[in-house]
Amino acid sequence: MISARSSVRLRAVLALGTVLGLGSVGTLAAWSTSTTTTSGNFVTGNVDIRVNDTEGTPTPTTVSLTPNTLVPGQSRATIVTVRNVGTIAVDYTTAAAVTGTLGANLAVTVRPGATVAADGTCPGTAVVTGTTRRIASPASSTGSASDPLCVQLTLSSSAPTTAQGQTGTATLTFTATGVGSA
Repeated sequence: MISARSSVRLRAVLALGTVLGLGSVGTLAAWSTSTTTTSGNFVTGNVDIRVNDTEGTPTPTTVSLTPNTLVPGQSRATIVTVRNVGTIAVDYTTAAAVTGTLGANLAVTVRPGATVAADGTCPGTAVVTGTTRRIASPASSTGSASDPLCVQLTLSSSAPTTAQGQTGTATLTFTATGVGSA
């Protein structure tokens, strides 16, 4: 026969088993959720510069100098305008090269501004080759999204007599990189 004391112990052990059993079942439930989102439409910016409103490649802009003859020490100048027609601001550099038989006897100088002096020169400080200039994006520009440059060609005052009647071509290369904001 079971004593009252052991009956209480047995009931306590059974009750404890029931509580532990319910506790382990309760831990099996898990709550979870997930969500996703997408961006709105977006467009990438583009870099596009033009010289005198003409694409540079494959048809380069040709600038005529009037008169087109030079004597030693003389200069001729013209205005070229670098325009940003892309959608973001650009930093650009200018490089000049002379080809033809005049070669080292012909110097090319580029100066910011849209002025040619009466003597055929460009006033102001020359842009050093490789110097970076910035043009704002057309959309964010409060002024003009362009940069007028005065390009001066000068025949060396020490050009030899063999340079008489010779020809040459100056090529300006403008290289632009987008900067995203002005």
